[in-house]
Amino acid sequence: MHRKAVRWAIIGAVIIAVVGLGYWGVKALSAGDDKGKLVMATKPVTRGDLEVTVRGWGMLQATEEQDAIAGAEGIVKDVFFQPGQQVTKGQVLATIDPGSLEVKIKQAEIQLDLQRVQLAKAFGVSPDKVADVDPASALLLRSPISGRITGLAAQAGGTVTGQVCSIVDDSRLLIRLELPKPLFDKVKVGQKTTFMPHRFDGKDPGVVTKADPTPIAGQQAFFYEVWVEMANPGLLKVGDEGILLIHTPSGDVQQKAKITSYATEEAVMSPFNGKVKSVFVKEGVTVKAGDPILEFEPGEALLQAMGLQLDFKKKAVELEDLKSQLQNLIITSPIDGVALNRNVNPGQAIGKGTIITRISNYTRMNLMLQVDEMDVPKIAEGQRADVIAWGPQGQQKVQGVVSRIGATGDPRDGLASFNITVAVDNPGFLRPGMGAEAQIFVSKKENVLLCPVEAVYKENDKWFVDVKEGKERKPVEVQLGLMNDTFAEVLSGLKEGQEVVVGMTKQPDNQSGGGRGPVKAVPMPW
Repeated sequence: MHRKAVRWAIIGAVIIAVVGLGYWGVKALSAGDDKGKLVMATKPVTRGDLEVTVRGWGMLQATEEQDAIAGAEGIVKDVFFQPGQQVTKGQVLATIDPGSLEVKIKQAEIQLDLQRVQLAKAFGVSPDKVADVDPASALLLRSPISGRITGLAAQAGGTVTGQVCSIVDDSRLLIRLELPKPLFDKVKVGQKTTFMPHRFDGKDPGVVTKADPTPIAGQQAFFYEVWVEMANPGLLKVGDEGILLIHTPSGDVQQKAKITSYATEEAVMSPFNGKVKSVFVKEGVTVKAGDPILEFEPGEALLQAMGLQLDFKKKAVELEDLKSQLQNLIITSPIDGVALNRNVNPGQAIGKGTIITRISNYTRMNLMLQVDEMDVPKIAEGQRADVIAWGPQGQQKVQGVVSRIGATGDPRDGLASFNITVAVDNPGFLRPGMGAEAQIFVSKKENVLLCPVEAVYKENDKWFVDVKEGKERKPVEVQLGLMNDTFAEVLSGLKEGQEVVVGMTKQPDNQSGGGRGPVKAVPMPW
C-alpha cells in the first residue's frame, strides 16, 4: 500500500477508536456472557515532557557536486586518478596533448587576417576597425588608392558583381625583361636605365628594381627575370615598345622592351552583389584614395554587409576559443571531494567540454524528504532532526537540521507532498543515494500533564476521556494541547494520578481450583 494510503488508514482508525470508545465502553460494562465479564484497562495521568515530531523518508545527496571538464580538444596524455579516490581542489586529474590544435590556430589566424583585409576594403576603414564600423558604410564603394579609373563596369540602376573597375597610378611604369645568363650576370639591382620609345623621341630614365636568379626554361636556353621601374613623363602607356639600355660597369646591356604594367594598379571589387544607386566616376578620370566610386541601394546589400561583419566577429571568437584551449591542457579538480567515476583513458581523443569525472563532496549531505501537507505547517528551518540510516553497526542515528522547505507541493492521490531538506554532517559512512528516515522535532513542552493518547475521543467537536471511578467509568470533557503518537497534553479537565480508561479486557469466570484464570484481552472495535 502507498505510504500516504497507510497514513490515512491509521488516522481513520484512531478517529474511529477515540470517538467510539465512549459508547462502546459503556456497552461493554453492562455486557456479559456465560464465559466471563468485561473489566476496564486503565493508565494513569502523569506529568512529564511532551515532544511532537514529524517523520519522513528520503534519499541522501551530496551538498556539492561538480564535473571536471576538459577545456581543450586533443588526445588524453595522462590520467592521475581512479574512481573513489579522494581529491582536492586544483589537483591535476589529467593532461591533454594538443595534437593539431596549434596548426588549427595558425590556419584560423591566416583566414581571419585575410577576411579583415577584405572587410577593410569593403567598409573603407583601416583593418583594426572592421569589427566596430557601421555596416552601412559598405554601401559606399571607395577608391583604395589614388590613380586613374579604367575598365569601369557599373551604371546607376544596374547590378554589379565581382570587379567594378581598376585604379591605376600611371605616374610610374614597369618593364619586364628575360635575359640570357651572360647578360643577366652583368645586371644588378639599382643600376640606372634609359628607355627610348618608338612612338616619339625621348629618353626616359629608370632603375633596376629586381634581378631574379631563378632560371626560366626557354626553348634552347635558360633565361632570368629582370624588372625596371621608371617615371612616366605623361605620354607613355602600357604596351608601348622601345629600346631599353641598362648601364653596367662593363658596358650597356641593350634589349628590345615593352612597358609591361603600371607600377601601382589595384582592382576594385564589389564585396557583394547589389543594385547600384549612384555612380560618381567616369572612365579615365583621376581619383584620390578614399574617393567614392559608387553607392549601392540599401536592402539586400546592407544585409550582406551585416552578414560579412558578423561572420568576421564569429571567426574572431572562434580563434580566441582555440587560443584559450591551448592554455587549458591541464584538467584539475574543481572542488575537494571524491571522484565518482572515470570517463577517459590515455590515448583517447576528446573534445572541449568532455566530462572526465564527477567530483562529489559529501562531508556534509542533504536528506531530501517528502512530507505530507498536513505536517508541513509544523516544520520550520533550523529545527533539529534525527536521521536514521544504515551504518557499520546497523541502523545508526545522525543529527541533522532542517535547511529548506519546498515552496510548492506535488499533489498525488488527493494529498500534496512537499520537499523538505535536512542538512546532515556525514560521520563517514553516509553515501549519496542511500535511503534514510528523519524525525523532525517540531515542538516541545516540559513538565505538562500527560494523558495516554488512546484514552481520548471526540464527540460533537469536543474532546473526552473516561475516568475510572470505582467500578464505573465517567466521561470527562478535557482541553488538549500538543499531541503525539503516545501522549496528549491536558490543559484542563484532569489531575495527575487519575486513572483513565484505555480499553476493555474480558475476564473468564469458569475458573478451576478456586484460582483466577488468565485475563483475556477483548478485541477492540478498531
